[in-house]
Amino acid sequence: MPDAPPDPATSRREAQASGAPPHAHELPYRAELRRKALHLLALTLPLGAALLGKPDALYVLVPGALFALTCDVLRSRSERFARLIRRVFGPLMRADEWASASSSALGNVRGNGATWTLVTMALLIFLFPVPVAVAAFSLFMIGDAAAALVGRRWGRTTWGDGPRTVEGTAAFVGAGLATVALLQAALPAAGYGAPSWGVAAGAVAAAAGAEALPRPLNDNLRVPLVAALVLYVA
Repeated sequence: MPDAPPDPATSRREAQASGAPPHAHELPYRAELRRKALHLLALTLPLGAALLGKPDALYVLVPGALFALTCDVLRSRSERFARLIRRVFGPLMRADEWASASSSALGNVRGNGATWTLVTMALLIFLFPVPVAVAAFSLFMIGDAAAALVGRRWGRTTWGDGPRTVEGTAAFVGAGLATVALLQAALPAAGYGAPSWGVAAGAVAAAAGAEALPRPLNDNLRVPLVAALVLYVA
């Protein structure tokens, strides 16, 4: 089994004790920028879902999610495969995305951000109408990128004992609302109804609150599902 990098929780405590901003001892900021740039490429998933519709989107997303999960299982079982993944993607992966003997949602298998992204988009499309899934996923991906980058650079005030910051959460809300504004025009153009401003703002607020919470569920899964539930119920 591959050796895991240093425990991120310990790194955060050391960073806070030294007066450094949250996440100071995780990924370097430039690596975080590259990671979020790759994550934003995942916006092709809701775009594709909107163009394809629910059945065809699931035909693409479900195999993709299963393939990503299989890769995570393989790298937890095979040192050779883990070394390959580390060599290609290691600089962009966080410490808690490596296999560990400690408990997690998948036992000793740790899903990376790309895996959670595919799994989440597949679940959203399966569980909710396409416009709800597209809106929830899009506002999360853009809001999450803004929260991480602003929180890493300017965040100083944390929420409780977790790594999230007030500054990062404010960036999440602002970026989420900007995304909603774009969707107000984009969804009707694609033939779908767009959520009202009040409902969309409630979804952004609920997603920001869920994003600021600690685990157990990975935030790539937890936050879009919360946003989708608000959009769907309201």
